[in-house]
Amino acid sequence: MGIQEEWSSIFVLELECLLHMYKWLRMAPKKLEVCIDSLESAIAAVEGGADRLELCAALSEGGLTPTLGLLTVVKKVIAPRSVDVFCMVRPRGGPMTFSQEEKEIIISDTKALVKAGADGIVFGALKSDQTIDVELSRSVQEAADGLPCTFHRAFDLIPDQLAGLETVINLGYKRILTSGGQASAVEGSENIAQLVAASKGRISVMAGAGIKSSNVTLLSSVTNAQEFHASARIQRTVGSSDKCGPKMGLNDDCIIWVTCKEEVEKIKEALN
Repeated sequence: MGIQEEWSSIFVLELECLLHMYKWLRMAPKKLEVCIDSLESAIAAVEGGADRLELCAALSEGGLTPTLGLLTVVKKVIAPRSVDVFCMVRPRGGPMTFSQEEKEIIISDTKALVKAGADGIVFGALKSDQTIDVELSRSVQEAADGLPCTFHRAFDLIPDQLAGLETVINLGYKRILTSGGQASAVEGSENIAQLVAASKGRISVMAGAGIKSSNVTLLSSVTNAQEFHASARIQRTVGSSDKCGPKMGLNDDCIIWVTCKEEVEKIKEALN
């Protein structure tokens, strides 16, 4: 066999492998991660068919580090369903750049959550130039002690997402949560599709932000993503607003946002 024929054979084999992988990805069940910040929402998400939970505090702030008590009770209550619980590590709202003292909090919280039973860690950090803080992200990955890590939507703030993709892969993270650098995953769907293609199966690119049962089918088709992230939340009024008394925070104390079991079911149905 000549060199040209040999290279042609190799090319054909590689093409066949890529086609098989593409077909497998298209047929593989798509996964839904639901972000929650309460026990009630955790139960609703799991009963609705969520494949994974992202446990946070204060979703109104974009998600902060949950308490160890919440993690412990959520794990206990949903144990029969065998659903993984990944924990957000973010000590405050606001910018994704952190001081040295905040970095100590981040590492301490990561270790505590791992010890308390987290199945994975969700984290992201940037430097002042809006590039990935490689040193801190690596330290969190090491503190996770072998648990899978997701790089969260801090990724959407970096100027070069394709370069950032390679950085996150090299850090050893298993997943990126992204809206494609836009306000919602629908708006950033073409960018997400580029990231999925560039990942070549080396990392999961999970689409998130504004995902609903009404748009997830089209989003899945456009992006070819295999994982999706949603809150599936609805507003619920507790009592009467004229009986709430002094406010405990900036928001209405008589209104809470909770995961809707039926919406989770609809998203899962639309995906698969």
